[in-house]
Formats: sequence, C-alpha cells, structure tokens
Amino acid sequence: MTDSGPGNGILTAGGRWSTLRWGLRSDPGHLRTTNEDFAGVIAPEGAETTWDRSPLFVVADGMGGHASGEVASSVAVTTALDAWASGPAGSGALRGVLRSANLAVFDMANKPEHRGMGTTITALCFEGSQAAVAHVGDSRAYLVHDSACVQLTSDHSRVAEMVRMKMLSPEQAANHPMRSQLTRSLGNEPLVQVDLTRQTLERGDVLVLCSDGLWDLVSRAEIALAVAPLQSEHEEARGAASTLVDLALERGAPDNVTAVVVAVTADPPIAPEARRSFFRRRS
Repeated sequence: MTDSGPGNGILTAGGRWSTLRWGLRSDPGHLRTTNEDFAGVIAPEGAETTWDRSPLFVVADGMGGHASGEVASSVAVTTALDAWASGPAGSGALRGVLRSANLAVFDMANKPEHRGMGTTITALCFEGSQAAVAHVGDSRAYLVHDSACVQLTSDHSRVAEMVRMKMLSPEQAANHPMRSQLTRSLGNEPLVQVDLTRQTLERGDVLVLCSDGLWDLVSRAEIALAVAPLQSEHEEARGAASTLVDLALERGAPDNVTAVVVAVTADPPIAPEARRSFFRRRS
C-alpha cells in the first residue's frame, strides 16, 4: 500500500464489496520533505456476508517536529483499525475506537523523542442505511449526493470557531493566518471529545475523507465533479481519489495531500445493523 518514500510515503489502495467501492491516495506534496498524513481501511475481502461489521475508513494528519507527525498519524490509524476489528461492532463503538487511538498517541507523545506530537483523525463506517463519521481536528468528511457536495464535519480550529461565531466570513477564513491552529486533536490529553454524525444514504452517494492539504486547494464543486464518474459501475474509486490528489498537486500542494473516496453502489442496507442486547454480559 505504501512506497519507500519519505515519512509515510505515497499511499495507494482500493477495493470493493457488492455495496461499496473505495480508494485512497496520500502524497507528500511538492514542498514537504515527509508525508505526515496517513490513511487506512479494514475491509476483509470475501467477508462481507460473514463479517459482523462494516468496513472502517480512516484519515489522519499528523503534526510535530523531528518526524513525530508521521508517527502520530500512523499510530492513530493503525490503533483505530485494530480496535475496530477486535472490539464491539456498530457505529456506537466509533467514539471508543477514536478514544483508543488518542490514548495510543498520548502514550507515545510522552516519550522524549516524540514530545508535542499529535494528529487529527476522521473515521467512517456504515450501519444499515446510514454512514457514521467520527472526527477530531480539521480533517474533513464530505457527502456528494445528486452532484452536490456537503461538508459533514465541523473543523476543530480557531478560525472555524470564529466563522461559527460570525466573527469571520468563510472568505476571510480561507486566508486567515490562524487557519491551521487546532482547538482539538489526538495526543494532547488522555481524554478527548469526539464528534459523531450520522447520515442516511442512498445508492449513488459518495463519501470523501480528506486532510486539509486537499480541502484547502480543492473546492466542494470540484470534489463533486471528480467523483461523478463513479456513477458508472466500471469506474474504480481509486481513480477518483487520485484525481482529487492530482488536482491539489497541480496547484502546488504546499502540504501533504490525502483523499479516501467511498461510493455506495447498492441500495441500503449497506452494512449490518449492530446487534444490541438489553442484558449485560457477565464477566
């Protein structure tokens, strides 16, 4: 999935279930010497009728000097995927998965060589007819429905807070010197507040997870245009992810650039509903 390039290198992957097609790509960009972004997916091939849970898709954007950002993002994503595979199923478990990732990064950040590191994280799963997105930081999730692209997440940044308080317009925020200052990330504290949103889906919908290296350079209209070919059953989501990353690279890409594209290719249910019990298990 990755080459031997600097940091986390160039990441590429793709796959499909009968209900979903997905692809990812991550690139260091033109000006960064290392890739501090990381992305991953857990979706066992041939297991969609036997696995009791949805695939999980995760994007993280690390930060911290002396190569610590690449460690933070890879630790966060790997921990989240492992926790998803071994823990409770269903969208209700998603917050716990990200909290496990936070603890892993926090513990690593206490080592002298990684002090001060942290990362954003955005994770996507499916349950029945819905998508669930959990996130911390300013890596985003978008929904493309009927050619319109809508942001599902709210950035945890100082500038985003100022926009929500109507102290800045979106146009002013786009070039504000504090637009990269986060108010929430993984690794700073042992406990972190995780935002969770659910979205009902239809066949033909496309979800895009991305780091700020992409959304800072590519508009929502351009995201919708890039994933439009996925309405054809012959198009692969890996190509759409590459189209998005290439567009950012063509514009100079001063930051690392990551995109995960997931297309809904069947009528819901997309993934099994979580089995819930009214009775507590005995330990």
